[in-house]
Amino acid sequence: MNLHFPITRMYTDGSGHTRFSKQYLPLIEKTGLGSVGLFSSLFVNPNVFDNSGDLRLQFAVTPLPNESDENPPKLAHTAPRKQLVITLGGCLEFKSCDVKVFKPQHMTIINPGDVLLAEDLDGAGHMWRFLPDDKGSLNPWLRCYIHLGEEYDHLVSQLIQDW
Repeated sequence: MNLHFPITRMYTDGSGHTRFSKQYLPLIEKTGLGSVGLFSSLFVNPNVFDNSGDLRLQFAVTPLPNESDENPPKLAHTAPRKQLVITLGGCLEFKSCDVKVFKPQHMTIINPGDVLLAEDLDGAGHMWRFLPDDKGSLNPWLRCYIHLGEEYDHLVSQLIQDW
């Protein structure tokens, strides 16, 4: 059984603008040693031979803006590093900066459970805003960052373009 794990890729194109594309990481069935289900390949630093790796993991919460705040934080920026952003709570809309006509590759909606591969390290960057969930409520953005080092090239080489 082969399935794919969805990942939204956010990257800088040749014109310096952030783009979004749906891609998929292949999964293969695995059993044994307490592992049952579908798994991707293991992403490790090729310079480390004992699987200890150099993974950097970080959790973050962005609270909802205070309606009385006259100077809300500026949300337009580029990614600070190549990283996976796993949304655990909150709904968001991401858009490319400096785009006048928005096409599907210029924006994406992120929901709880979605994985975003952030790699738009340069160019105009992206901005985001809170969206209401399916019940009409706004929720803080809870997320987990996985900072990618040597594992990045292996991950990207495994991705399959949306079909």
